[in-house]
Amino acid sequence: MADGSEPSPASLAGLFPILRQIRIRAGLTQKQVAQATGAGGRHGRKLIARLEAGHAPNPSARLVLDYLRACGATSTDIQEFLDGYLSVRLSAPERPQRGPRRKGTVPARGLSPKPEDAATIALRKEAAWWNLRKVIEIVLHRELNGLGASPMSKERKHAADFGRKVFRILYQTRQTRPALRERRLGRCRAWAERKALPREALDHLLRTMTALFDDMAARDELDWLPPADDAKHLMLLRPKHRLATDYDMCRDEYLERMAREQEAREAARKPVIEAAMNLLKSAGLSGSALGNYTIFITAFLNVAESTQPGSPQRAQRIEEMIHAIERPYLDQSLLHRLAELVLPLRDGRA
Repeated sequence: MADGSEPSPASLAGLFPILRQIRIRAGLTQKQVAQATGAGGRHGRKLIARLEAGHAPNPSARLVLDYLRACGATSTDIQEFLDGYLSVRLSAPERPQRGPRRKGTVPARGLSPKPEDAATIALRKEAAWWNLRKVIEIVLHRELNGLGASPMSKERKHAADFGRKVFRILYQTRQTRPALRERRLGRCRAWAERKALPREALDHLLRTMTALFDDMAARDELDWLPPADDAKHLMLLRPKHRLATDYDMCRDEYLERMAREQEAREAARKPVIEAAMNLLKSAGLSGSALGNYTIFITAFLNVAESTQPGSPQRAQRIEEMIHAIERPYLDQSLLHRLAELVLPLRDGRA
């Protein structure tokens, strides 16, 4: 990240200019970094400029990490910078005061020094919110399954977003007037109703998230901060790797179910394939002659698994399959015998 000629990140003056070096190395402008991080809104470029100069008041760990990732910094760069960020006493250099001084004010001599552990506390608070999100996602996944929401559907995504918004509003309005909380919850519900979500589902999710919030508040879990090392390791991960969302859990369950179904299908097919191979061998087939018929075993198995026993569709598909490939080296009567063996056996293993 820095060689011996670069200033050591032992002070603020040497810590934040390293960001500028990484940005220049990535070939990005301050405006491009601001757009990639989404920081500062319309004044994002100014915020990035103040950050690089060390003038940003109490820069958060999230802003610094987003900046580094936007510049394509390596994991070593991020690790070194975060080590320095958490170990130095961060006090911004002096900035000249602009404009006339108001009467009775003290001349600005730079921003007030940042306490030595303020950066660590900020990082732990950020990690604490991600830990809360883990609990929220688990509860949402359980409740949405109970409501019968289709996995990975648009409606389920909107319902999960509603549950997250409700908990966030409850969390952010803990120490404010109840009227503000009610207004924000009302706007959140109006948003969900515009997404055509059922009122019963919204009522259930609102009650569930409120009960979860009250329970965690009663047990003093809302303000619990993880250890500094755990918080650091969590925040070094990309956001998509910090927790498993309801969508991720639905996808994992779908993949697990598909794997189990495939395993069960293979287990049911194995004895049928062995019996079919024995029939072909008893007919005197071997080598390449035997291989000409193996493709029909798989085809007959697919028909058995996709049609009902004794249905006209099954009989039609078998006849079409046998007569579609008429070759001198294929015995039509043997193919019929093979189908008569495979289909009942597979039906019995279903």
